[in-house]
Amino acid sequence: MGTAGSRTKPMFEKTEQWMSPLSPNEVLAAISTAFSSEKARIHQDEDFLDIRTGSNWQYRLWGNLFSWSRRNIPVAITVRVRAAEHGTQIEAHAFDTFGIRLTDQAFFGAKETFEDRLNELLAMAASAAKASPEA
Repeated sequence: MGTAGSRTKPMFEKTEQWMSPLSPNEVLAAISTAFSSEKARIHQDEDFLDIRTGSNWQYRLWGNLFSWSRRNIPVAITVRVRAAEHGTQIEAHAFDTFGIRLTDQAFFGAKETFEDRLNELLAMAASAAKASPEA
């Protein structure tokens, strides 16, 4: 009976917008290809990508102890594309899918880890789409 509204609000989220000279389909394909190397679970629609990376249980088990466990933080990225005059307008929203609140004691450094990972994944999406920040 879960509804989208009942999902725990992310602790960490970030939205960015870019322009790409590629067509909307090329943007979705390029970003999808880039994230397949991350073992991401990807759902693609006509003008939308839903990308899920990381592992809740691995991050709960290992937290920030190791570089590989930090790479496993559970993150989702949604990418929406819209045809524009000179290519494609892209909006990407990255957020954690951890589902429980972290206390400061639970995982020391979690905030930095999540922020770094969100920035890294958004940069990866922008790079794949050969996108530049919107003016």
